[in-house]
Amino acid sequence: MANTRVFFSDLKSGRCSSFVEARLLRFWEARNIKRGGELMWVNMLFVDVNSTMMQASISASRLSRFQSKLAAGKMFSVSGFDVSRCAMNFRLSDSPLMFRFNDTTKFEELIEPVSPLPLECFRFRNQTELVGLANTNTQLPDIIGEITLVKSTVCDTPGEKNHVMATIRLDSDTTVTLSFFDAQAVAFHRKLEDMNGDPRVIVATSVNPKMVGVKRTLHEVPIIKRRTYGTNMILIMPPRSCNLKDRKKRCTKCFYYKEMEKFLELVYRG
Repeated sequence: MANTRVFFSDLKSGRCSSFVEARLLRFWEARNIKRGGELMWVNMLFVDVNSTMMQASISASRLSRFQSKLAAGKMFSVSGFDVSRCAMNFRLSDSPLMFRFNDTTKFEELIEPVSPLPLECFRFRNQTELVGLANTNTQLPDIIGEITLVKSTVCDTPGEKNHVMATIRLDSDTTVTLSFFDAQAVAFHRKLEDMNGDPRVIVATSVNPKMVGVKRTLHEVPIIKRRTYGTNMILIMPPRSCNLKDRKKRCTKCFYYKEMEKFLELVYRG
């Protein structure tokens, strides 16, 4: 009996004998840096006819069977795989499920699928949504924006730590900093060098939003001027025995009054 075609939205946990037609968007290696970069598996991101994305993986022990077929952008028919729940951290799609290739998996390239498959699929997030995901390590969304500034430490000296920072203006006219390290920094640096002219728009996929500490001076903090400040000064007026002209000389009776005077000078200066 021939296998039936299903969509990613139809999948449930367990072994799937039906086939799915999908386009391979991206794939990359997952290595264990604690074991000298030992290859653990290859991660993949697929999209089906309904523009539903789903993550998949091939273990290192099974990779030799499928590696020659892996090519971003190609269409495939996949059947005989295991479906399981996706890890809560570093998710690449909105689906709670993922699938893994096993010894019975069939992975065949398609020339003419039953229905046209999307060429690409993204999960773009705006600045507010990125802030909401920052430091959670739960979702790896995509961003699109205009490059306004690039700083790079990439050089020809071997053994140096490489870092590239690109300032990206999003559609809301807010900016984010996109950071690349080590091999990714070198690859991005070379890609910029190979482009003719200054690139303006960038699409970055599977980014990990982070919030970093920002130091601000008092001159950058907006201060609200209130008329009640003068009235409050009267309420904390120290006795005449305190020398109000000498702010360096303080006692328990005039300490807060002199501090308030300094604050008012800052508020109404200029």
